Amino acid sequence: MNVKVVDGIQFFDKELECLNKYEFEYVHDPKKKMTASSLVTYLLLRSLCDEVGLILEQDLNLKEECEKRNLPYSSIHNGYHRLFDIGLINIDRINGRTYIQLPIVAAYVPTAKDPKIPGYFYVPKVIFSSNFLRGFIKARDVRGLLGLLDLVNGLYREFSRKRSTWLKRKKTTLFKKFQQSKKVFNKWLQRVLYGQDSLIQVKQELDGLYELKFTETAFRERKQDPEFDQFQASAHNTLSSLLRSSSVRYTKDELQDIQFACKQEVITPMYYAVEANEKAMSTVKAVMADILSVSVRELERQTGNVKVLGAFFRKTLRLQTKRILQEEQPLRYLIASSYKDANWDVPEQFQ
Repeated sequence: MNVKVVDGIQFFDKELECLNKYEFEYVHDPKKKMTASSLVTYLLLRSLCDEVGLILEQDLNLKEECEKRNLPYSSIHNGYHRLFDIGLINIDRINGRTYIQLPIVAAYVPTAKDPKIPGYFYVPKVIFSSNFLRGFIKARDVRGLLGLLDLVNGLYREFSRKRSTWLKRKKTTLFKKFQQSKKVFNKWLQRVLYGQDSLIQVKQELDGLYELKFTETAFRERKQDPEFDQFQASAHNTLSSLLRSSSVRYTKDELQDIQFACKQEVITPMYYAVEANEKAMSTVKAVMADILSVSVRELERQTGNVKVLGAFFRKTLRLQTKRILQEEQPLRYLIASSYKDANWDVPEQFQ
């Protein structure tokens, strides 16, 4: 069964709260104040970082990313340096590699000691389409963009709860949050609610009350299996952590190849073989962690001789899976049986 989901960038509630404090509460030297360009740049970097707020410096080409998203390079370049000045991004070096880090993201990522997932929402990727964000940069409208993110938060939560309903917002409530003149506020309304590239649809405005929801461009269709999504996210987090802690050097594209190999060779077959068996699932999680750990160590040991990281890692995963499952015969039998029951050939690593 397919389900409609917001096609977007995960954003923590605390992250938005922190950005609001930079604008509304913190007293800065003018050179340290957040600008519209820096806030748009933050959104751009948020769309590029991994789950712990890191971007491999060698993978970041701001000019190329601006061209993809129709953003003004000079403004984004200045915004990038402003983010360093005000502490919203910094440099982190891990095992000889240089990363750009978004510290707010890193601060709220769940850990083994604190696994609680903080509140979050999704900012639709369509926000980068056409000239929508250029309008905020041109107007130097920091508060307007923060107001949009607050509205997006409400729209996402309303959609998550009820799917088909419209979010109701009073015009006076929006104005009070905006904290700007009526003239500036009315221009913001035109840009955010009625602009050609807006990601928000207005059903009606009656007696100062708006009924709003995302436009269809904010969504995508996805096969519904939240348990698998959670299982895969956990595996990818483990894999990313192991790679960052290793001496293996890789590009963003190579990381995607490695993750795809992991999904095809280990995550998907293991999950669907034991999804209804709770006891076996706990074993799978432990075994998968072992497979990923030894596979990354082997990749690290052979890295100087490897020409294509994704292909080598795929081969290594198969070899290590077969070796480790020799010591986990009941699990190996269960996985192999699931293939046979579906009249599929059993992959060599599970035989």
